[in-house]
Amino acid sequence: MRASLSNPKIRETLRELLPKVRKLRREIHANPEQGYGETATTSRIKQFLEEYGVPFCNFGHMTGGYAWIDCGKEHTAGFRADIDALPIEEKNEIDFKSVNTGVMHACGHDMHASVAAGLAVILWKFRQLLRVNILIVFQPAEECNPTGGAKAVIGQGLFEQFGVEEFYGLHMWPELKVGEIAVKPGPIMASSDKLLIRVTGKKAHAAEPQKGVDAISIAAEIINAVEHKIRREISPFETVLISIGSIRTSGRYNIICDQVLIEGTIRSMNPDIRQFVHKRIKELAGNIAAAYRGTTGVTIEDGYAVVDNNRRITEKFINAAGRILGAESVHTDISPSLIGEDFSFYSQKLPSMYFFMGCESEYPLHNEKFLPKESTLDEAITLMAGYFTEFV
Repeated sequence: MRASLSNPKIRETLRELLPKVRKLRREIHANPEQGYGETATTSRIKQFLEEYGVPFCNFGHMTGGYAWIDCGKEHTAGFRADIDALPIEEKNEIDFKSVNTGVMHACGHDMHASVAAGLAVILWKFRQLLRVNILIVFQPAEECNPTGGAKAVIGQGLFEQFGVEEFYGLHMWPELKVGEIAVKPGPIMASSDKLLIRVTGKKAHAAEPQKGVDAISIAAEIINAVEHKIRREISPFETVLISIGSIRTSGRYNIICDQVLIEGTIRSMNPDIRQFVHKRIKELAGNIAAAYRGTTGVTIEDGYAVVDNNRRITEKFINAAGRILGAESVHTDISPSLIGEDFSFYSQKLPSMYFFMGCESEYPLHNEKFLPKESTLDEAITLMAGYFTEFV
């Protein structure tokens, strides 16, 4: 079932607008920019909105900006789109393939930005139908974990300035069909922390291992412990993932290695478990290294927190989405994703809701061939325009 707007004038306006929204998306996709460098992307969005008279303000000290749709109402709701790209070389053979070497919109932020731009135009044109003012944020640097652009946006004081009371966002989701969404109240995306363990041993000739301290052997024990032993100390009903992604050494084939650097990530859905895991990694690494006469230094960098959907507004949205998309297209019996998202900073500040929008890509997020179907733009704008004009 395709998304449907009950207002025929909005339907007709969106039908006329969509070719320009697709053009904007292709321009952004072909000219991707990484976090805090999205100068041209911001200019394209601003130019698109100003063509339709939508008020747009740049952020003073960084890229991105916001559209303020002031209807003179007492209450205000908001919507966020991230606009940055990833350091990935695109492998898609398409007319609007990235022209920037080693940079690609592999996470759908080109789609997010274009959805938000199209939505802003629709809501501006039909602002007389709105029961709330709308703030639409075009956020830079979502991919810049652990700081993220959301913190910087919050630091602008926009939410206090405009009195935003509820906030929404979406993410392209390749596993879902176009026109389908997935959403649930409560935690929907995991905290995402960076782990770094330095193991120090002592060099010796490989033929005389008793004269050295083998940092590689220590590292192997630590990796086994943090990936498997900690799991046995936590309830099986808790969602925790520790993944080691990089191991670097200073070694040579015939020398006992004295330096190993281990890097990984920690994902969890429970703040208390998150802190327990941090503590146990440090304890285990230190104890294992000491048992082998080595030493360790453990650094855990707090990244994005859990994205926690407010129950009240999520249930309101689920009900509305069922009427706009059809109940069969709204999936609520879902497991949270362990992917991290800086939308978590918004959900910590005010009632917020984040959902997954089906885009039917053959390849997953952060893949060099990720390519969402363009018809998703129509479905997403229809959904959010219908929601804001009829249900908020």
